[in-house]
Amino acid sequence: MNHRTLSFAGLMLLLALLIGCENTVEPERATLRLNLASERFRTSRSLLPTPQDMTITTVRITGTGPKGQTVDVQSEDQVVEIGNLAIGTWILHAVGFNSKGTALVSGDVTTLLSSVTNEATLELTQLVGEGVMSVQLSWDPDQVASDVRLEAQLFHQSGSPVALEVGALNKADGTVSLTKTLPAGSYYLKLQLFSQEVLVSGASQSLRILDGVTSDGSIELIIGDLSTAYTIMVVNNTMLPIEGSIVSTPLQAKAGDEVTLTYTPSNLPEGIGINDLQIDWYCEGILVQASQAAYTSIPLAGVHRYDVIVNHDRLGSLGSSTILLDMPRSLTQRQGRTRQEAASVGVFVH
Repeated sequence: MNHRTLSFAGLMLLLALLIGCENTVEPERATLRLNLASERFRTSRSLLPTPQDMTITTVRITGTGPKGQTVDVQSEDQVVEIGNLAIGTWILHAVGFNSKGTALVSGDVTTLLSSVTNEATLELTQLVGEGVMSVQLSWDPDQVASDVRLEAQLFHQSGSPVALEVGALNKADGTVSLTKTLPAGSYYLKLQLFSQEVLVSGASQSLRILDGVTSDGSIELIIGDLSTAYTIMVVNNTMLPIEGSIVSTPLQAKAGDEVTLTYTPSNLPEGIGINDLQIDWYCEGILVQASQAAYTSIPLAGVHRYDVIVNHDRLGSLGSSTILLDMPRSLTQRQGRTRQEAASVGVFVH
């Protein structure tokens, strides 16, 4: 038996029903041959299980046929033959599992096994079970007022909203936990932090839920402070199959400069291009541009978080990337602050 890991993304079970009966022995019986083909779930970090947990290694096929006959086969091979099956209509069900025995996807087909009908296709398109989302959020409590509050919204990959309750904030430590049991699937989380009813930080993250698995991680909500230095930190926050990066142009931006952020995917499968993706831009949790690979603006001084949420019609494709953009003050702003600081200690600057 060839122990082969089944790759995922469309997971197709090609059922070749090859008739193997002789006229003189068992004339109402045939051999069921299963050709298995699939693509692999792929991912990269915290709010998502490991790549091994997302990889289908075995498939279990069960079914019922004529005269009450049943079949129950589990295989790691691409081709499975089940002999001595009754000619007639078969109802087949298949489930793909990872190496830990966690069910990932399933599918069904009803087919007629006969000397004429010898092929059927079973597609695994139904995600199985439910899991838990557990996200730990943190921020600097010294940078917010006592009325700090968090708005959190959760969306399914299809775009439909999912009810999510925000628990009590630990305002002294600047933390809160978001926990919810969800059906298996892909989701994205939108976060906005307010102080004195002013948006001070935000984030957008994608996540994947597997049956019986807790998808946990932590997100730091950065509150931008003004700085005279200009730095760019690119953080790869991709959590689902579509990975990518964001670059800023120009690299040495000055106060008041127009800055263009460009997103580039890095792991698209063959046959899919960037024009096939839904790419949305968020600035501190606010949607600023939809369906574009680049975003241009004139950022204010300070640190700003830009998130890209990228999606494709394929199951489990939702991903995200992040860049922190630190814009310097203008010369006038720096001189004004110097005078204010000097005046506070009784020094006149001229």
